[in-house]
Amino acid sequence: MRLCLLTIGLLLAAPVMEAAPPFRTVIFGRYSDSLESFEAFARRAKQSGATHIVITAEDLPWALWMLDTPGDPYPAWAMSNLGIFKVATPEALRPYLPQDYAARVMGILRQRCEVLRKLGLKAAYTTFEPQILPEAVYRDHPLWRGPQVDHPLRSRVPRFAPNIDNPEVLALYRESMRKFCTQCPEVEVVSLHTNDSGSGMSWSPGLYQGPNGSALTREKRMYERYRDFFGALRQGAQEARPGPLEIDAEWVREATPELVATRLEPGMAVANFEGPKATRYKAVVGFLLDYFYPFYPALGIPLPVRYVEELERAAQTDAPRLFYLIGDRYNTDLYFDIYDQFWKRPTTDEVSRVQLLRSIAAARVGETAAGPLVTAWSAIHRAGRDVDILNFGGTLFYIGGVHQRWITRPFVPFPEELLPEEREYYRKFQFQARGEDRAMDLGDIQGTRQYQGLGGAAVSGQILVRMKADVAEARRLLASVAAAAPQRKAELELLDRRLRVFDILIDNCRDGLEYQYLLDFMKGGRLRRPIEFQEHLTDIPEWRQIKDIARREMDNSIVLAGLLESTKDVLLDLAKTKEEENIRVLGPDLAQQLRRRVQIMAKYWEDYERLFDREKPLPAGK
Repeated sequence: MRLCLLTIGLLLAAPVMEAAPPFRTVIFGRYSDSLESFEAFARRAKQSGATHIVITAEDLPWALWMLDTPGDPYPAWAMSNLGIFKVATPEALRPYLPQDYAARVMGILRQRCEVLRKLGLKAAYTTFEPQILPEAVYRDHPLWRGPQVDHPLRSRVPRFAPNIDNPEVLALYRESMRKFCTQCPEVEVVSLHTNDSGSGMSWSPGLYQGPNGSALTREKRMYERYRDFFGALRQGAQEARPGPLEIDAEWVREATPELVATRLEPGMAVANFEGPKATRYKAVVGFLLDYFYPFYPALGIPLPVRYVEELERAAQTDAPRLFYLIGDRYNTDLYFDIYDQFWKRPTTDEVSRVQLLRSIAAARVGETAAGPLVTAWSAIHRAGRDVDILNFGGTLFYIGGVHQRWITRPFVPFPEELLPEEREYYRKFQFQARGEDRAMDLGDIQGTRQYQGLGGAAVSGQILVRMKADVAEARRLLASVAAAAPQRKAELELLDRRLRVFDILIDNCRDGLEYQYLLDFMKGGRLRRPIEFQEHLTDIPEWRQIKDIARREMDNSIVLAGLLESTKDVLLDLAKTKEEENIRVLGPDLAQQLRRRVQIMAKYWEDYERLFDREKPLPAGK
């Protein structure tokens, strides 16, 4: 017994063995709003063992010129994607692609690589390829036309990626990569997303339009396409500077990507299968694109539980490369702490994850408040997981709240009666390629109706209600943490405001779905005012319910406008200028738009009577 106790004591007293990250390449990435911000991040990442830094994110200027056809929203998915032709344009494409944009973006990338050179780091490049080109290119060079890549429900104009089976197109990519790596020789890792967001591979089953492309090369094998495409990029890079170029393609949606990988060279990968043995290419922790941030357009709400879980999964893989991507740029220090502490004591289960998070929390707010802070993080994590359930081509908050402008458009019973000036301020920013009847339907999201009907509204509504409960719990706990850790009070109060904003966004999504469901149920005379019943003379439950929703949206709009106007801290992602407001980003004048929304809804308030009383006359002025 004494020996057993002694053994236990020795085990408890033994120092904890630190684990080195089992990766030969460690790539960090984050949004940077300036060169100084980029350099500070790179320096800090190097301290944590980074070998490469991602130089491309949604922090670079967007190619707004791609929105070339009024009424066609589809290029909005591609304009933030840094296609290689757009920034290192080969000579033959210069007449078709704005060179002032190319020079501006390439200048930023070159400066970032100069910073990395000074720090002794290398660069990684992420984009979507092969990416759509203007139709004028194909009019002048018909055999360069590759597959149609636009989404049939989300576009009004056919969009085509270049035909990488054509030797001339491959030569363009080779030239472009040579130009790019001449100016940015630090780039050694390229990650390509394809078959999505304005990009696609010829004859791939992953294309939205189904397998299509040049009839002349239909029989070419998929592994040959990837091998030749990757080979052209690699050759161009090697012509510019010595050294490796590793390339992987994600989102390919190929039927058997592992078989494609067996015919590729080392350092080439498809769907995370690296050639030629189809082994794991990389592990990824976090994300870069706002598309993957569950709370978008709200910003600055941390995801510590998610990052620990994903680090744990990454540590268990045999992949030789790790991407550690900090998509939540307002809590960078937290994610560095998580990364550094994880490798000192890797977690293996829920208990060890909580212990790791508690040690990080204690270093921030002290032992007394550490428990409540971890519990608050857990509540936020649950809310984030619920957001993922409501993700069909984008989270409900993104493709509903922003893309359909639920946040700013007025909820009115008869949207077709809005005056042009009451519709224009939000309608031009809707991602809607179908008819105007769909544009007026709150439940129509980019041509699809994933949340339609009683089932859709009820199930998503329950999830959103649960999300609200988790946000409320997190806010309650954060208040107690702030009281116990006054040195962090300002930071915690800012997080509370951000959670308050997200809570309003939850209401907005729930209200949008329920409002449209009730409208669909009420219109067409299915609910007349039954005046023969005394109890229905004034109060009808459905009439009251839809007005309650509208009133909540009006009141929340005023609260949100006040929150935005009361601080210079970032609460929501807003365009820097009015000219930069677009389908995917709310405008800098959001507070004014919210107040305008309320005024319009108040103007049409009497219309709720018309849902039940056909004899109710139109208000004067309509």
